[in-house]
Amino acid sequence: MAGTYIQTGASTYTQISGTKGIYAQTGASTYTQVKQAYVQTGASTYTLVYQYDNTGPTGGGISSISWNQALPGFTVNYAATSDSESGVASYDLQYSADNSAWSTVSAISTAGSSYSYTVTSGNRGNLHYFRTVAVDNAGNTTTSASSSIYAKPLGTFYITASGHGTYGSSGGWRSDLDNVGSIFTGWIGSTYGYQYGHWFYGTSVAAVAKGYTPDSGIIRTYRSSADGCTSGWFGFGTHNYGSQPAGAPANDTTYFTKGQSQAVGAGKDYTLSAATLGRIPVYSNFGIFMYPADSNGTLDGTASTSCATGSTYRKFDSPFVDSISGRLTLTFN
Repeated sequence: MAGTYIQTGASTYTQISGTKGIYAQTGASTYTQVKQAYVQTGASTYTLVYQYDNTGPTGGGISSISWNQALPGFTVNYAATSDSESGVASYDLQYSADNSAWSTVSAISTAGSSYSYTVTSGNRGNLHYFRTVAVDNAGNTTTSASSSIYAKPLGTFYITASGHGTYGSSGGWRSDLDNVGSIFTGWIGSTYGYQYGHWFYGTSVAAVAKGYTPDSGIIRTYRSSADGCTSGWFGFGTHNYGSQPAGAPANDTTYFTKGQSQAVGAGKDYTLSAATLGRIPVYSNFGIFMYPADSNGTLDGTASTSCATGSTYRKFDSPFVDSISGRLTLTFN
């Protein structure tokens, strides 16, 4: 739109912007604001040279952001914007690493669409902010609220259990462990009933995962060199405790990983199932528990067939005995 000027002197002029109103005198002391001004450019043609507009474009903003592994990066969906007075002059997508210093990524469509934003490997796992900025032809600006999302982490992370415990089906939490000795699974007698061993991680897993499911994961266990049946089956499930609950834990046996027969005095790495890994972004806390199992790996809570005769419990070293017993290894691609 061409500039509009008013003469303020014999040879001086002042430009009138679209956010400042101009008025036409309609009487001795009455005036009416002019919203638009035209100049005649032909017998019946006119050109708009002034448009009064003191409000910014409407709409706009970030609709949603999702991770796109193929980029790798984000698919940033944004809404349409419009301006019924002077029209939209520019519409941009902006990015910030700290929600403070912003830079323009690209001009975007006023009709709304999506933008593919690639994340470098060094910025994986970090928080990213996006917003839209629309400017109309009168110079009014509308800036949307920012939306943030973590990029999917990249690499292998090791998470050591923050604590451990053993819950017995009839005797509650074992008081003889005092968070230093071992944890148990299986049948150990009438005092405590069937033993369910727990490792507690609190928010440490969520802090690594950033709301994403790992592509693979391993849990390390080490059988104590003494006590319990020579070998026996067990499985791994998940829980949502940051620390030991006062009463019976609510174990999630739906998304479990089948264990194996692990002999005394031996360490083993177990690959977590996709179902177990899928619980990580669901829980604010994330923990692993060991459950008695039948020889086919089914979690049954009793595992009466896990040993041929006698008490069927298995004793595992805690992280305080073996530093990597109960340690999670999570890998993100």
